[in-house]
Amino acid sequence: MSFLIEARGLAKSFTGGGRRVEVLTELDLSLRQGERLAIIGESGVGKSTLLYIIGTLERPDQGTLHYEGRDVTLWSDEEVSRLRNRTVGFVFQFHHLLPDFSALENVMMPALIARRDRAGAREAARELLETVGLEERLTHRPGELSGGEQQRVAIARSLILEPRVMLADEPTGNLDPATAGEIEDLLCGLNEKRGLGLIVTTHNRQLARRMNRQMELHDGRLAPVAL
Repeated sequence: MSFLIEARGLAKSFTGGGRRVEVLTELDLSLRQGERLAIIGESGVGKSTLLYIIGTLERPDQGTLHYEGRDVTLWSDEEVSRLRNRTVGFVFQFHHLLPDFSALENVMMPALIARRDRAGAREAARELLETVGLEERLTHRPGELSGGEQQRVAIARSLILEPRVMLADEPTGNLDPATAGEIEDLLCGLNEKRGLGLIVTTHNRQLARRMNRQMELHDGRLAPVAL
């Protein structure tokens, strides 16, 4: 089976305070369709930066990033944006929900931005919110939802354009253990039922153990780790 995502020799550095910080160095990563991968590591080692590069939100300084065999580092920003919109769903530790819009409207938003039919977007959003267990909270705004419910809305939103891979950055980082467990179940269930590729960055070792593979980011590189 070929790789859905394959990165080779990724490098990324930032300059600040008069010095250059190497975040990623000759990093390799691969993900097959339907596979679950956990990336662990200390705070500040570059896990989020790596996820943003894999999701094409940032470009690496060096290296290649292939989606189904196509090196997207060679593509224009417009081409990369189209790929990202139809292939990648993002879930962040901080949900980035729009506070003045309902759960349903928040989930619809990416589809509306993509100029999808409004009625179709509304129906798809409703079905996704039912899938994540929020069929009774469609009209509630983020401020009226618990942290776990907000994360469920964010997960539903990430699925509205039917991506093939979900990238989740510390998805349980701000949740209590019981709620975190519910989000873990939801992510794993979506992976299994929809065949989504799933990459999770996390400090939560329980969540990491539920992935097919676990890798640790250290000194700019990834290495397999047993938990």
